[in-house]
Formats: sequence, structure tokens, C-alpha cells
Amino acid sequence: MTKQLDKRIFVIAVIVLAAVLLVSVGAFAGKKASKKPSKVVLKSKLGNVQQRIREVRYKIQIKESERRTVTGQLSAIERDLSDAQEHLFDNKIKLFDAQTDLDATIKRLAVTKRQLTRRQNLLTRRIVDIYEGEDLSYMDVVLGSTNMWTFLTRSYYLQQIIHSDTSLISDIRDLKASIERDKAHQTQRVTQISALQTKLEQERNQVASLADKKQKQLDTVEHDKQLMEQALDELEQESHKIEDQIKQIQNAPVGKNGYQGYERKFNGGLLFPCTGRVTSPFGYRVHPITGVYKLHTGVDISVPIGTPIHAAGDGKVIIAGWNRAYGYMVIIDHGNHVSTLYGHNSHLLVSVGEIVHQGQVIARSGSTGFSTGPHCHFEKRVDGAPVNPGRP
Repeated sequence: MTKQLDKRIFVIAVIVLAAVLLVSVGAFAGKKASKKPSKVVLKSKLGNVQQRIREVRYKIQIKESERRTVTGQLSAIERDLSDAQEHLFDNKIKLFDAQTDLDATIKRLAVTKRQLTRRQNLLTRRIVDIYEGEDLSYMDVVLGSTNMWTFLTRSYYLQQIIHSDTSLISDIRDLKASIERDKAHQTQRVTQISALQTKLEQERNQVASLADKKQKQLDTVEHDKQLMEQALDELEQESHKIEDQIKQIQNAPVGKNGYQGYERKFNGGLLFPCTGRVTSPFGYRVHPITGVYKLHTGVDISVPIGTPIHAAGDGKVIIAGWNRAYGYMVIIDHGNHVSTLYGHNSHLLVSVGEIVHQGQVIARSGSTGFSTGPHCHFEKRVDGAPVNPGRP
């Protein structure tokens, strides 16, 4: 019984020991694997990153195209807005003039109506007087005159009365005609003012709509500009990273990480990598994508896609591959802490660690990375920092 118990304990101990060993081996394997991912995993990650880079680069190019389109539209909107505001101002003046004229017409009409009332009252009294027989007739003047002087005097007064009555009737007729004209003018002005007010309201709405549209366009441009500035900041960060990479590689001891620096001393005799028009020299400029005034770290040489790109001098390739900002790029170490960079290529013809000679074709030009068109971006760096590479 004791032997069987001892045997069971032994078996359990063996099982526990085996389990511990398996766990230890698994943990060790896990740590080892975490330190050095497999080549397949790295290639998969690299593929995913490159795909994301291509997608972002494509989106940035679309945003830049939209920004240029919107910028062009803003000029047209500003012209339309200026025209609408000018028409609005003109119609305000017309409306003011029409309202002033209407006010004067209303006042003149009121005065005329009062004058007509007075004339009509006078005429009414004359008619009553004639009806009641208080006025002399022409026959009364002839028969009632005792002598010629009396006749002439009474005849004169009678003519004055007749003239006064005739004038009164004429005044009433003229006043009525004037009132009708003023009423027609008033109706015309009211109609004109109503039309002007409607037009004024439409133009106000048009100006407000244009202003709102312009504000939205400006907001879009500003948003796109911020995106482009962010892209430029990333480019500068990439540039600083490249500086650090170059310094680390050039300052690394011989044999460390499998790299040995270029042993020949740099003699300063660098050539331009290709022949073409320099579209953007080294120095501060307005960035063609973001519109921001910043340092351009190299020179841009305009060449068709596929143009051979030559090594500026003898040296060793220390970087050859994809970069978010520079696209497919090559960096050559020429010794004495001097290096050159070739960016935006369509494809590369050299690899890291390769010794190249001045004039050797190392790549084909393109428009990869943050680029506005086919060209070669060429940089000269000392201790990793960009300096003026000069002109061909």
C-alpha cells in the first residue's frame, strides 16, 4: 500500500515537473519571439504600412486638387458678392428717392385738396347767391342805369363778377386735374417702391447667401490648409529622422550592426544627379502644396518620369526605400560626414550597403511621396543637416 502511494506521488511529481518545463520553455519561446518577429510578420506589417501610406498620399493629393479648385472659385464668388453689394446700394438710393418723391406728392396732394375745398365752397356760395337773386343780371344793369357813367360802372363790376366766377370754375377744374395726376403718380410710386423693396430683399438674400457660401469655402480652404501644414510638419519630422539616421550610421563603430562607413574622404566634387531645369532652389520658399513659407532642404530638378538619376559622387548607400515624404529615396554616404539624398523616384536601382561611383545610375525619377509633379529632389547633408548643394 505504501509502495503504491509512493509510486503515485512519483508520477504526480513527474507530471508537475513536465508541466513546469513546458511552461518555462513556452515563456522563453514567447520572449524570444517577441524580441525578433518572423520575416513573414514583418513583411505583412510593412505591406500594411505601405498601403496606408499610399492611401494617405492619394487623399492628400485629392485635397490639394480640391484646394486649388476652391481657391479659384473664391475669386468668382468675391466678384459676384461685390456686384450684388453694388446693386444693393444702387437700389437703396432709388428706394430713398422714390420714397422722398412719394412723400412730396402726398403733401402736394393734401394742399391741392384743401385749395379745391375752398374753391368749391366759394362756387357753392355763388350758386346760392345767383339762385336767391341777389346778383345783378345784364338786363338789370341796362335798365337800372340812370346815366352812361352809372351804366359803365355797373357793367364793369358785372364783368368782374363773371370773370371771377369763370376763374373759380377754371381753378376747380385745374385742381381736380392736378389731384388726378398726383393720385396717378402716387399709385405709380407706390408700385415702384413695392417692386424696389422686393428686389432689395432678394438682393439682401443673395448677398447673405454669397457671404455664407464664401465663408464655407474659406472654412474648407482653411481646413485643407491645416491638413497640408500637418503634412509639411510630417515631412520636416521625416527630414529630422533622416538626419538622425545618417548621424547614427556615419558615427557607428566599424562592424556594428553589420555596417562599415565609407572609408574614402569626401573631396567636395559632387555632380548634379541629372540634367534639367531647377524649378525650386535651396532656401526658404512658399511651399507649393501648403502655401507656407518654410525652408526647402534641397533643389528640385524638373525631369520626365523615368529619367536616370546618377550618384553625385563615390560612396556607400546607407538608405534605399520608401519614405512618406520623399517617396522612393536613396541616401549615399560620401565619407567625412557628407551625404546626398535623392527623392521622389519611381523606382530604385541600388540597395543598402552597395558601393556606388560618381555618375552611376542609382534610380529613375518619378513623383512619389509629397510631390506636385515629376522631378528629382536632390539634397546635400553635412552631419545629417541639409546644406545648399549648389547649382550645376
